[in-house]
Amino acid sequence: RAAGTPEPTGTEHPFVDVEPGSFYEEAVVWAVANGIATGVTDTHFAPEGICNRAYTVTFLYRAYAE
Repeated sequence: RAAGTPEPTGTEHPFVDVEPGSFYEEAVVWAVANGIATGVTDTHFAPEGICNRAYTVTFLYRAYAE
């Protein structure tokens, strides 16, 4: 939300656990495309997993580091 509500430029992603049409699909695609998130493996994002402090700090660093 800090970046507004940007739309992803595409819908392609490698994650088998991100359901097409889910409420978080566009956010996942946008975060991966912008280098903010990478997933837990090459094919899994774990959208139902816990976002702990370490993940949060990593996301913030990647979003605002220059």
